[in-house]
Amino acid sequence: MSGCKFNEALVRAALALQDERLPPQWPVGIVRDVYGKLRFAVDAWRPLAEDEEAEGPRAAATPDDIYPAAAFELLGTLAATLTPYSTSSGVLFRDDFSNPASLFQHPDWYQTLVTVPASTEEDGSEVLSREIMVRLLDRQVIGQDWLRTRRFDEHGHPPRVVFYGLKGGVGRSTALAMLAYRLARDGKRVLLIDFDLESPGLSGLLLPQERVATYGLVDWFVEDAVGQGDEVLRDMVSLSPLADQTQGSIRVAAAMGQGETAYLSKLARVYADTPSPTGPQTFADRMLRITRLLEAQERPDIVLIDSRAGLHDVAAVAIGSLASVALLFATDAQQNWQGYRQLFNHWHQRPAVLRQVRERIVMVQALFPESDQAERASRFVQNAWDVFRDLIYDELEPDADTPEDAFSFDLHNEDGPHFPMRVRWNARFQEFDPLLGRSAGGVDDTDIDLAFGPFIQEVIQALPDLNHD
Repeated sequence: MSGCKFNEALVRAALALQDERLPPQWPVGIVRDVYGKLRFAVDAWRPLAEDEEAEGPRAAATPDDIYPAAAFELLGTLAATLTPYSTSSGVLFRDDFSNPASLFQHPDWYQTLVTVPASTEEDGSEVLSREIMVRLLDRQVIGQDWLRTRRFDEHGHPPRVVFYGLKGGVGRSTALAMLAYRLARDGKRVLLIDFDLESPGLSGLLLPQERVATYGLVDWFVEDAVGQGDEVLRDMVSLSPLADQTQGSIRVAAAMGQGETAYLSKLARVYADTPSPTGPQTFADRMLRITRLLEAQERPDIVLIDSRAGLHDVAAVAIGSLASVALLFATDAQQNWQGYRQLFNHWHQRPAVLRQVRERIVMVQALFPESDQAERASRFVQNAWDVFRDLIYDELEPDADTPEDAFSFDLHNEDGPHFPMRVRWNARFQEFDPLLGRSAGGVDDTDIDLAFGPFIQEVIQALPDLNHD
């Protein structure tokens, strides 16, 4: 058998585990290392050779805890077919670990769907594509949080709206600023958190230089790592003048603090795990903790979170653990749909993760054009539905009763997350300064309501916990 590439290696492993000679009472998992190499893993003791004696913990093993010798040999043969993504130790057993639970009870094991492509047999018959469910432990250098079924934060908190896009330039930050202004105009206390750490922009959009807080979020991450995060917490939020003439307020926790001179050095350390009395704290744990701390300190009515664009761990945590609603911004461009198809396919392969996020995501059609609106709206809905139908919605059997818990929406069902909120394109919002008055080149309430009014109303309606009084 010829060498295989990365994608094919997992397909081969999944097919190998369908071998009926493998004993079903010992489910076999797959471990994929940071290079993509695969090993099978069995939570049992390896069979001993004739001249071996049982030692240590395995000396007390019963026959039911020992993997059959014939199956062991078969599994090793199957593992060898994964070249070049095989390893010299193609199968892992309890014997390989001083603490077997560190592998076999690792929290990052998850069920994943592996798609076997359609093929043609030697006799010319066609074999349709199919999906095989396997148990996979995926070791990654980055991106691990996209894999985790981290429980949504149900800790008592105000509604949180996450603004996310696969790429910049779609008006995400402008929409966030305008929603913040409208909510403040309605008397709400609004907290903005700029988690777009690699491309910080909220402070420049909403704060004149003299109002930028002493410290930013990156300062909290580095100081928290050495036990003094509380010392910067009260000096990392500032009041935006955008809300000076409103009944409410806009408070901004920016990524970067006042007069920063070492931002890149700090940013390089932000994502590292940090020690704690209960074990290492991941970046995801700390991102959730700083959000809670800021909420406790600021007591906002609503929190708006600017997420890192692209397929980044920050976005994984923001969408998967923080968001009451996650707004997925897109224009009707092919590269947007290709990107979202990749992201949705990632969730589709991991059903537990998909169930966790799909009821909290909503598409936003950004920069909705002024011309041919009916046609362009229809095309966007169709493209969005195609992706959701294939990868997010449950597949329903024709003419069968729909299960009560089914998550599936027709093309024209406006309640479906594929049916987008819309932000209209408006020339006045291109490279505008929200802190300027209309006479100085800025915008006024009429402009804001025209471009963002329907979008803002739909966001508010999607947040039943937001007090509208």
